[in-house]
Amino acid sequence: MPVSPPSIIRRIPTGPLARNTVLATGWMIARVAAQALWVVMIARAIGPDGYGLFAGMAGLASALGALTGLGFGVLMLQDTSRDRANFPVAWKRALLLASGSGVVLWVLYLAIAPALIQARIGILPFAAVGLPELICFPLTVLASYAFQAHERMGWAGALYVLIPIGNLLAAGAFLLLAKAPALEFYLPFHAVASVLAAVCAIALVRVLLSPPAAPFSLQRRDMREGFGFSLMRLVETGMTSLDKTLVLKLAGSEVAGIYSSAYRLVAVLAIPATSLGMAALPRLFRTYEQGREAHGRLVRTLVGITFVYGVLAGFAAWVLSDILPFLLGQSFGPAAQAARWLALSPMLYGFYALGCNVLVTSRRRYLRVFAQAAGIALLLIAALLCVPGFGLKGAVAMLLITQAATALLLWALARFGRSTSDS
Repeated sequence: MPVSPPSIIRRIPTGPLARNTVLATGWMIARVAAQALWVVMIARAIGPDGYGLFAGMAGLASALGALTGLGFGVLMLQDTSRDRANFPVAWKRALLLASGSGVVLWVLYLAIAPALIQARIGILPFAAVGLPELICFPLTVLASYAFQAHERMGWAGALYVLIPIGNLLAAGAFLLLAKAPALEFYLPFHAVASVLAAVCAIALVRVLLSPPAAPFSLQRRDMREGFGFSLMRLVETGMTSLDKTLVLKLAGSEVAGIYSSAYRLVAVLAIPATSLGMAALPRLFRTYEQGREAHGRLVRTLVGITFVYGVLAGFAAWVLSDILPFLLGQSFGPAAQAARWLALSPMLYGFYALGCNVLVTSRRRYLRVFAQAAGIALLLIAALLCVPGFGLKGAVAMLLITQAATALLLWALARFGRSTSDS
């Protein structure tokens, strides 16, 4: 006679959302492991000054790179999630626009970044930072969106791992072959690895999803929604990238390097919460179309999970903080205290990310853009008020104030904002 499993096991979720969350989290763990090893290798080699300069340059490029593709990658995700027959046309449009706009933005970055950052390096290091952030990484993410739209979260997560794996290989080649352990000698390896990752990602879409030939189509509705998503991506990336550039500009490369290393630890701990949102995004789109009650139930479940995980992640940040100087070197000693100060950040970011997803899937993405734009304005103000006078402490205060205020604004708009149709 078969034996029933214990009741606690029967209550473990086994549906598509749980399975996709596990897949996304598993690949995120692999991504985190590769990123962590890359940070250890690079930070130990080039020190806080070099790492801080790289973080500031890449932060500016990443913020600008949010415009690559003009939002048509997210539009592809939305339209394909609703009807997979939309995929061939949406994929071709997104791929062509991402490639063309990425080149234009790369040239723009080369024109403005040297004057803004004012580092004593030539133009080639900026080109080597801009190529991955403005062209290659967006194309890799676009390929991941294609798999995510088909709810193939294993492949979607795997493509995100291509980026840190490429960085890791670049770091290994740098340590073996470079003339000296300096940032300018690492960056060419970094750029080449990003090109290979992007080519591999696009090839996987063609082989595994096999999008049939389709005409290029760009209608007024597509432009309106695509540009809306593009603006959304711009403010979203600005919230998570410009802080390093601001710290570099206002406090110098050494403080920027220490702050960036502490930030990376707490950002890693926030990944499972963002994995949940990534896995739930197609279902959030669908449940809103099915009815507000189903959508509300799903949102309440996600809120509860985010809170519980935020508490656990904050405790982990406090416990693991002392590992930073051990791994990165004693020159990164102050990063341990900074990581303890940032222990609240994973929970704040989890609620921030979930609030963003709730607004965009309930046809209120312009409210999301408003909240994130307000967050960027607050980030700039907090940076100017806190960082020059308080250094590392000011950088931590800048981030926590911005995350908390923006999360509160997002949920206030999600709760009380009036839904408007964007289609």
